[in-house]
Amino acid sequence: MKKWKRTLSGYVTGLGIGALCFGGLTYANTGMMTIAAHYANIKLLTNGTTINTAAQPFIFNHNVYVPVSTVAHGLGASVAWNNAKRQVELTANPPATIRRGNMDYAGLPVYNGTQTAYYRGYPYVSAFALATALNEPYYVNYAQRVAYIGRGPSTGMPIQAFYDVRDYGAYAMLHPQLAGPTYGWADGAPRIDGVPYPNANSLVWSSSTKGGSQVPGVEYNLQGHYSQLTGNFGLDDASDGKEQVQLTVSGNGKQLYQSPWMGLHQPAAPVSVDVSGVRLLTIGFSVKIGAKVYAMGQSMPAGYAVNIDFANVNVH
Repeated sequence: MKKWKRTLSGYVTGLGIGALCFGGLTYANTGMMTIAAHYANIKLLTNGTTINTAAQPFIFNHNVYVPVSTVAHGLGASVAWNNAKRQVELTANPPATIRRGNMDYAGLPVYNGTQTAYYRGYPYVSAFALATALNEPYYVNYAQRVAYIGRGPSTGMPIQAFYDVRDYGAYAMLHPQLAGPTYGWADGAPRIDGVPYPNANSLVWSSSTKGGSQVPGVEYNLQGHYSQLTGNFGLDDASDGKEQVQLTVSGNGKQLYQSPWMGLHQPAAPVSVDVSGVRLLTIGFSVKIGAKVYAMGQSMPAGYAVNIDFANVNVH
């Protein structure tokens, strides 16, 4: 494809396939013309989002000229240069079609019900489905509208971004459809010694007073990519105070950290653990009633109200 060159007040710019003119008339002139263009650091936005362009927009004869391909792509259209007809052809892209069902990625199966979108002949899958297939952590910062697969922000990845390899015991539930260590709490945000921890990124467990409860723990796959685990551990204010609780963190089967025994109305213990090279991270709780200790996976007797909080858990 030939490149047109136009002298612009001392600037020579290759416009590629052409320029889009807002306002004015359409001319059928050919050849070269020297023009006096005005550059004013013009920005291009579509629906409030800035479009980056290599060719700088300019003003000439009261019209704003911008690269047509940049504008087309910003509006979701495709653009092509028809050299035989010497014309720019814009095509509005068709809406995406959705197909539900099983999906696999590189031979790895992904959960049932995955939605695959087909757009302009290409399949698109959700970032979560892709992370699941790759066995990588997945996290969305909704405030910044950023999705992370694998490594996350420098401030740390929430523990719920990582996959549960194995669970021990029963954790608190936010509602019946969501059960697990990271979905919240049945009676409000964690509160340790009067201090609330509203961040949902917590491991929270409540024992059952009606029947025996199995002391919980959970194992995560860090794949050796992280260096530090942080959080705050203690006994929730909703507990009856008849017991003490302890946190144990292990990596690849080796104990890395163990908190002191924590009782009711004790300030949360800050937790910082070196997890460098750890592939399988195990976070386990223990409960002590009198002289008897119930470790992760063991069943407690009925009649005790013990709520354990490991709040604001992040992996860096």
